[in-house]
Formats: sequence, C-alpha cells, structure tokens
Amino acid sequence: MKIAQASDWTTKPLPSKRAKIALERAFSPEEMQRIRKGLIPEEMEDKWFIYWKDDALFFHRSWTGVCVYVVKFSPETDACTMIEAEANRDPEQYGETNDETDAKLISYLIDVLLLRRLADFPREGDSPEQQAVMMWGFVGRAMLGQHPEDE
Repeated sequence: MKIAQASDWTTKPLPSKRAKIALERAFSPEEMQRIRKGLIPEEMEDKWFIYWKDDALFFHRSWTGVCVYVVKFSPETDACTMIEAEANRDPEQYGETNDETDAKLISYLIDVLLLRRLADFPREGDSPEQQAVMMWGFVGRAMLGQHPEDE
C-alpha cells in the first residue's frame, strides 16, 4: 500500500476561518503505523484524501481538495496521542459548526477509513434513512466496508 503524501492530490489549505478543538485519544504503535499511511482515493465513492506530515494528519475532501481538518499528535514512548485539531469553519467549504461533533467525526474517520474498524456514525436524532444518506456523503463506500486498494 502506497503511503499518501501531500503531492498525491490537488488540495487547498485550511482557511483562516477555523476552530481549535482539544482532543485526547491515544493510539498504539501498530495503530499509528496504519494512521501514518493515510488514504488516497481511487474512485468517486472515496470521499477523503488523508496524509501524514510533521506529526499531523491532514483531511481533505477528495472531490474539492478542501482541507476540513488538521489533527495534531504528540508522540510518546509507547503510543501517540491526538491532542488538537483545527477544523474548517468557512461556511462555503464546510457546514459543521459544532466542535464536539467534529471531535467525534475525526475519531470516526480514523476508525473507519484508516484503522478499518466498524464504528457508529456520530450523529444522533436522525432517522436511520437520514443517517445512511449522511454516512454515504461522509465516507462513501467505506460505510460498506470497501476501501481503496481492496481487491
């Protein structure tokens, strides 16, 4: 599997309208190995381009190249901890405005797209049909357990 690099996709930088979100989630060395590989989309149903650079994970929407999150990590002796994220708050690029929701969405993206774990979509109060549509728009074919480079 190719390790994603910034030069693998056309991207836009995180805009000046942004929010800082405190995070605290530790990952094992094995998990960090998978996280650092990132994700390069292969088809329209792959909704994200994700790469690692300078102890940070960059999340860009695949169709537009818009940067939605930059997640910073603190390396530790036997693990690595997610400590902070900057989230896009430009309403023309990204519609979420709730920091707590974004924190949950970041963990969801890491679990589903990078660690390939089943995870509950972190939106409450929607009907199952609405959630399915939102999940498709957010993670595409990964909601079905399909990922780039799967055969």
